[in-house]
Amino acid sequence: MYLFFPLERCHIDVGAKANRLRRMLSAGFPVPTAYVISEEGYSKASAEELAEDVGELMETVFAGSPVVVRSSSADEDSPLASAAGVYESYLNRRTTDEVLTAIQACRDSADSVDAKAYRSMHGATERAPMNVLIQRMVPCEVSGVLYSRNPIAENATMLVESSKGLGTRVVAGLGAMDRFTLSRSGGAASPAGRRDWAVTEGTLSEVLATLGHSLEAEFGSPQDVEWGLHEGQLYIFQSRDIVVPPVAQPLRMTRPETAGAVAVDEVLSPGYGVGVLTPAGEGPARLGQVVILDGMPTAGELDRLRDASALVVRVGNALSHSAALTRELAIPAVLLADVDTPSSLVGVPVLVDAVAGRLAPLLELPPVERKKAIFAAMRQAGLRGTTGHQYQGRYETVLFDPVFQDRVRAYLSTHDVEIMDRVQSILPFDDPDRSYCGISARIQSSGDACRVQFKRANLLPDRPFRFDEEVHVGVESTDVGAELLRSLHYVDRPVQERRIETAEVNGVRLQFNFWPGANQSYLGLESENAEAVENFLVLCDVPLAEIAPLDGKDLFDMLGLGLDAVHFTQKS
Repeated sequence: MYLFFPLERCHIDVGAKANRLRRMLSAGFPVPTAYVISEEGYSKASAEELAEDVGELMETVFAGSPVVVRSSSADEDSPLASAAGVYESYLNRRTTDEVLTAIQACRDSADSVDAKAYRSMHGATERAPMNVLIQRMVPCEVSGVLYSRNPIAENATMLVESSKGLGTRVVAGLGAMDRFTLSRSGGAASPAGRRDWAVTEGTLSEVLATLGHSLEAEFGSPQDVEWGLHEGQLYIFQSRDIVVPPVAQPLRMTRPETAGAVAVDEVLSPGYGVGVLTPAGEGPARLGQVVILDGMPTAGELDRLRDASALVVRVGNALSHSAALTRELAIPAVLLADVDTPSSLVGVPVLVDAVAGRLAPLLELPPVERKKAIFAAMRQAGLRGTTGHQYQGRYETVLFDPVFQDRVRAYLSTHDVEIMDRVQSILPFDDPDRSYCGISARIQSSGDACRVQFKRANLLPDRPFRFDEEVHVGVESTDVGAELLRSLHYVDRPVQERRIETAEVNGVRLQFNFWPGANQSYLGLESENAEAVENFLVLCDVPLAEIAPLDGKDLFDMLGLGLDAVHFTQKS
């Protein structure tokens, strides 16, 4: 037997799954016996050689025991891409022929629709080498998944989902029979080389907490662990890094309040999504849809749903493979088993609050909370790369004094910095009650370019800057942008125009603003780095005391226009 290597002696280049199992085995974790065949070994072997080696394994190492055949692809179980459930595993194989068929099927799954869709989602095009594990199958009485860092809550807990028998129900997203959290405080890793992973009545939580801390210590980051119990002994079948969603949640003070809305059964993927509630169709999800699904989506289905604002799922659970993939894409998703509730809201704009765990008809939220909801959803879409959405977070400040503005202009002229001059048309939108909260929505057009801008201005205490978050949604025309905003219960106001002169220098964007009817112009300075703005002003001999972090209302009051005049009346 030369094609298969025992797990403890396999090469490190046989995929993260096999390599991690090897590391856990050598560290004293309870990993079932396994053998590995590499992509290279499989491709060089004849059918007769492969059958001979598998037959020998089944007659000696695995004699009298069923096995599971599992993938260990070079592109799964990485810190950036889990490929959870994308490649196939085959349980309860007992004969040589069954194992040979499963090995081939496991390798073929690298070219499945789901695998190709998953690679596409991560920008990959080529099939990675597929190594294969043959592992002793443990007839578990209870199996489950442990996340050593809760993926759907912001508190310091671990999350466990389990079911009777094998863990297929949990990982397949069919719902968990038991679900509980474990405190991370006070826990400790087990000593290296510990061999005793026995579980007695009432000690499962304690042992799993120790396991979570121990695996974090081994691999250096929070872990997604598949485990099982058989005759009082804990076994580990997999441990991989938890892939962190690419979208951090908004600051608590900026989040919409949804108390009183419909409570969902479970958050599957955190975040916010706003859109019209729509049953899943055959084609790709359209922008601005919250899609209802009967069950957890496959990787191929997620590829079609990647532009959905959020998902409402009727059957599922948070530690399933599908939920892990949904979090990788940062698509907000919730479980709501009550069939009548989502059905009654079909065709209605809703907020999916996949942080507090609620579903709210958008128009039932108070105006300020509705604005917060819309911006939180647009921020999520921009940060996760939804088609046509671009997020921008910048420090911004304003310079009013014309003398100091002239100093800036002199610096630009001396250093031959080009200044672009254009007229920008702005169509502002607001909720019917015109509530002001530092969040705005408007359509901006200049030349042939048109976009919808969602903006939130956050004043920073004791600093001469705001931190402005903007999401730009490219649209074909003003009419298309207006349709989007009206679907969110915004109403349009009369059009305004302003002339702007813009320049870029040393990582700072400069914009001289000229509003019709204003008593003066002003200079806006913005950058992703506040220190870049400060350094630029020093170069221009402008004191920092001359800049101010004004919000929109104060800004236009200083222009002698007032907020109403700027936003809601035609220019003279």
